[in-house]
Amino acid sequence: MDPAIEADFFGPEIADLPLHYLRDWFFAALEGPLDQAIWRYLLPRVLEALAGNKELAYVGLEVSLNRFPTGDAARWREQEWQVLSTFQRMFLQRAVREGGDSLDDVLCMFGLAGWPLEDLFAQVLEMPADLLAAKLWRDWCIGRPSIWITAFWDNGGNSDAFAFYTSPELYQRISDLALDEQTPPELAEKALAVAGVIEQAVAWDAGN
Repeated sequence: MDPAIEADFFGPEIADLPLHYLRDWFFAALEGPLDQAIWRYLLPRVLEALAGNKELAYVGLEVSLNRFPTGDAARWREQEWQVLSTFQRMFLQRAVREGGDSLDDVLCMFGLAGWPLEDLFAQVLEMPADLLAAKLWRDWCIGRPSIWITAFWDNGGNSDAFAFYTSPELYQRISDLALDEQTPPELAEKALAVAGVIEQAVAWDAGN
């Protein structure tokens, strides 16, 4: 860390901790496992920054919560976990509803932090099909159509994500929306484009 920032890091009240202090801390290398007391202290400010769409780690959103197994419920008191669980669900819902960060980047952020991938994927499937199709169209179909998967996944997370994005369940939700006569034409076209990307990915995977 910058020596001046390191010397003053615990000086300000946590609510007033400057964003550039946090960024410098994320940029610095860790020596050994991070003590939970430090993470518990910093986490409210980290969550506040993420909720405000502030960049914390210059390398990418995906590593913003992975310095401690944040998504492991057993490591938190019940009230703390309720806050974290609520934050996770609201952040993921906002990512689908409002755009911004790619869906895979957000899923990766929570996956790397220890949230079970099966639960994250289930949350995505529960979201309204029109919002989900519009989001995936923005992520996958602008420019060269393809499924976007970040390079930050580890421990096979990228394979799990690819399996979800090409799953029959997701494909069915998108294609049903595209073929529903009640779907507005512009949205139906976007849903068809997303379904086409999934079909191409499945065909590619089968050929490899």
